[in-house]
Amino acid sequence: MSEEVIELPVAEDAPVLARLFQEDMDDLGVETALEDLEALAREVIEDSRAEPARCVCFVARQQEGGEAVGVVLANFHWSLKFAGRALWIEELYVTPSARRRRLGRRLVEAVLDWAEDHGIRGIDLEAYQGNTPASILYRSLGFYRLGRERFYYRLGPAEYL
Repeated sequence: MSEEVIELPVAEDAPVLARLFQEDMDDLGVETALEDLEALAREVIEDSRAEPARCVCFVARQQEGGEAVGVVLANFHWSLKFAGRALWIEELYVTPSARRRRLGRRLVEAVLDWAEDHGIRGIDLEAYQGNTPASILYRSLGFYRLGRERFYYRLGPAEYL
């Protein structure tokens, strides 16, 4: 039986979540400041534990009380496609040393379960082209590919993208 745990993050997880966020951004070639990501992690933890939740965040630990080795973060939005409130999975990341243990799957399943329990109408996400493991994961969970192109526009300092 697995000792791995999927749960809400706690305040003490902020430095580790910041490091996980930065690992993911580094993999994508996006420069980020660790102190900015730690401030973000503190807000995410607080917002995910609020009543009602202002975002959805879960962490994966290899054992009860252990350090977080994975994270999923989803934000609320209104969706015409789903005709109601939806979630956008902004982040799914498992540190390389903890991969291939189904932690990413379990993190997404936690979001799916949370969404069903809270009246969410659908979930959107994106995966980078060529990220075959992510594509396989999402399709195996019932996600469908959209024929869209995504754009972004940054307000404020542009040094991160």
